[in-house]
Amino acid sequence: MMRFRLLLLVAAGAAAVPLAAGGPPAPVAVELPVEDRLFEGPDADLLNANCAACHDAGMVMVQPPMTAAQWSATVAKMRAVYKAPVADDDVPQLVAALAALKRE
Repeated sequence: MMRFRLLLLVAAGAAAVPLAAGGPPAPVAVELPVEDRLFEGPDADLLNANCAACHDAGMVMVQPPMTAAQWSATVAKMRAVYKAPVADDDVPQLVAALAALKRE
């Protein structure tokens, strides 16, 4: 039976941990930033109810500007792939609100 070794690199600026001879790599502690920023503005309630359940507003606000069609595809992906609990009735208004967001 062949043995495979995997090396996991964390893109958070941590140095790679060399494999120990004959054993697994030493564990590495990684602390990700914690943000709990919420949306503000006229559609804040809609955006916070549908988007902030999984990620904070900062994650959305640093994305490149997208058209309504691109946001529609993104919302569809979030619902289908990640099972985001976005109601069918909220989708059109949510897409419009995301497309209208003023980026930082």
